[in-house]
Amino acid sequence: MAKLQSGGARKGTQANRGKLRFALDPYFACLVFAGVALGTLSMQVTLRLTILWVTLLVLWLVYGEGKAFSGNYRYADVGRGVLIGLAIGIPTMVLAFRGLAKAIPILYVGPTLSSDVELTGSAVFAALVVLAPLAEELFFRDMLHKERGFWIATALYAAAGVLLYLPTAGQYPAVLFAVSGAAAALGVVYGFLYERYGLATALSCHVTANLLLLCLPATLSHLDLFSR
Repeated sequence: MAKLQSGGARKGTQANRGKLRFALDPYFACLVFAGVALGTLSMQVTLRLTILWVTLLVLWLVYGEGKAFSGNYRYADVGRGVLIGLAIGIPTMVLAFRGLAKAIPILYVGPTLSSDVELTGSAVFAALVVLAPLAEELFFRDMLHKERGFWIATALYAAAGVLLYLPTAGQYPAVLFAVSGAAAALGVVYGFLYERYGLATALSCHVTANLLLLCLPATLSHLDLFSR
């Protein structure tokens, strides 16, 4: 009788775990992210983006409970990602510096600065170069790409770009299209690196690209804001 009860308990536990994992399907996680993104449209831009990146991290943590994390790396993997990020970022920054310097603060801060929002260079660096790449790579590569494949992860990464910048770029369809296209192109690069070399290479490339294409143009052209 005791064996039967313990066997039934184990089956019940396994069933509960199965239900939990089904509820946290990657597509369901994407719907949760989309809901949070649409529900925060009226919030201050910087705060909203921070909430969305934290949401991606939380969803990855919840979904990954009990699953293996593909975080093994070598220094060569990190160095390879940095070099590829430099190869992408430096020419793009040189050729499109004016456009980036004008667009990035609007996309990440908003068209006007609220007096109750204090931004510092360290906060901008932490958000764009640390939080955003980490959250996006863990969610879209270590979860979506691993579970649903290259092209689905890339397409949803581009769609996430639209949701992230809808409040600031939504009134300019051409800008929103360009942002989505850039996200798709970078998603292809990050996805290829993840598939070929692993998470560390994709993440280090993402960090380097964000530093060169997002943080530096905004910092150099808006020293009055980002030097606080």
